[in-house]
Amino acid sequence: MSDPVVVLPADISILIFRHMELYEIAHCMLVSRTWYYSLDKWAVLWSDVDMGGGSGKTKTSIRERLEAGLDHIVSGSRQSQEAHQSRGGAQNVKLLYDENLKTLARRAGAAMWRLALRYSPLISDAGISSLLHFGCVNIRHLEIRANKRISNSMLEALVRATGGRLEFVGLGTTEVSDHVVQQLLVSAPNLVFLDLSFCRYITSDAFPVAESSCFVFSSTKDPEADLATLGDSDDAASSSEQSQDSTNTHVNCHPTFSIDGGSLPKLRVLLLDGCSGIRNTVVRRILTAFEDSICTLSMSRTSLTLQAIQLIGTFHKKPLTLTCLMMNEILTRIGDDEAARALTNNWFGLAAGVIKSFTLAVPHITQLALGGGNNLVTDSLIIGVSQTCRGLLRIDVHDSLRLGDRCLIALGENCNDLKHVNIGGCIGCSDEGVIAMVHGCRVIEELDISTLNITDNSLIAVGANLLHLQRFFVDFCRQITDDGIKAVLEGSNGLGCMFTLKHLSFVQCRKVNDAIVDWCRARLRPEALVVCDFSARQ
Repeated sequence: MSDPVVVLPADISILIFRHMELYEIAHCMLVSRTWYYSLDKWAVLWSDVDMGGGSGKTKTSIRERLEAGLDHIVSGSRQSQEAHQSRGGAQNVKLLYDENLKTLARRAGAAMWRLALRYSPLISDAGISSLLHFGCVNIRHLEIRANKRISNSMLEALVRATGGRLEFVGLGTTEVSDHVVQQLLVSAPNLVFLDLSFCRYITSDAFPVAESSCFVFSSTKDPEADLATLGDSDDAASSSEQSQDSTNTHVNCHPTFSIDGGSLPKLRVLLLDGCSGIRNTVVRRILTAFEDSICTLSMSRTSLTLQAIQLIGTFHKKPLTLTCLMMNEILTRIGDDEAARALTNNWFGLAAGVIKSFTLAVPHITQLALGGGNNLVTDSLIIGVSQTCRGLLRIDVHDSLRLGDRCLIALGENCNDLKHVNIGGCIGCSDEGVIAMVHGCRVIEELDISTLNITDNSLIAVGANLLHLQRFFVDFCRQITDDGIKAVLEGSNGLGCMFTLKHLSFVQCRKVNDAIVDWCRARLRPEALVVCDFSARQ
């Protein structure tokens, strides 16, 4: 039998092998010497390094990921977590060593366009330097996550070398500094996606301040130099040595510099979740620098307060292009001065003027997350958003204790296209609001009403109206019974949601019996997940 690699034209062989993962191609190299040297020299086979991603047949381009809605950016969403677990979580991630990355860089060379190391704790400066050594400077998609071994100087060198091509950059959970981000914004004019989630050294200084005719980047310190200084410091140091250290502080600082506004990239997606150094001042910087392009801004679990809502509202040059704003679990306290009291109606909620200016500034918003127990998230805020932003598709206000039925009624009246709703923990909501919402929003696909004081009447309304429901959470709802769960699946016509539900969760529902679990599994699709826990039942 003839060797297909020898008989077939090279372009046909390459087309076949491009459907394989890198580790599968590496196994094929062991077939024979002919296969080894042929596969080794075909650089295009090694141009897409995606470790920990999907299979080669399902990989998507940068543009496709941006146009797909970017559901994975919703911080803390149950859907993204379960999707990660369904793929095996970290078990599917192929760990690379520096030598592995060096081999891939040698084989791909200038053809490498994607480097996605979604879990790379073993890669160090030596591995990154091999990319520069073998001319991998045409990378458009760069992801280096979960790494503490790569220095900022090496990241800066990589950014300078590849910046002209970069479009998608993910540096989440790394030690990246403000200065590297500054250099990225200056060196990558085509950048559209930037993920800096859970980078502890990122602060507001990573983004420029608008001056009269330019944008100014602030002076920043090198965190690695600070750590070295702390490591070498002696508690018994003399005052003269301390003064010398203060004089030498400027050595570890990157100076202030400015650029023309037209040189900044047209950034569309910016993720800053978990960056504790991000404060309210960053909002105006980001909106000023990227006002014509920014669509998605995620700043959950940062040091922001709801004063950011005011800052967005007072940005009145023109309505923003913002369609997704995520600010879950931010700080609840704004301040104690008179201005803060006026802004929050003496802590009873944001003032009506602030709410109106905010909604007018973001009329195109489709995804909004303000959950996490913030006492300033009230009915007035959600009602104002629903009346102006009628194209809302996703809202997450979980654990907002001051929300009641009024806001749910308003969502049902104004936002009929809602698909994802998380009001779990909003204990002020009852049957009246839930029923009104599901009657108006009939295309909801994901609904979390956990911990609400509701009865089977709400579940009957869900089964009768939400025929597209895929994910439903009623955890800790103590008043619902077996009849309510059955009503969700059967509905008023005997069908309900049994053919669409993929995930049903009723944890610690005291009046639900164990037998309902088998009843649900017998009617739902085989791949559907039913989550229950009766351990605390008395």
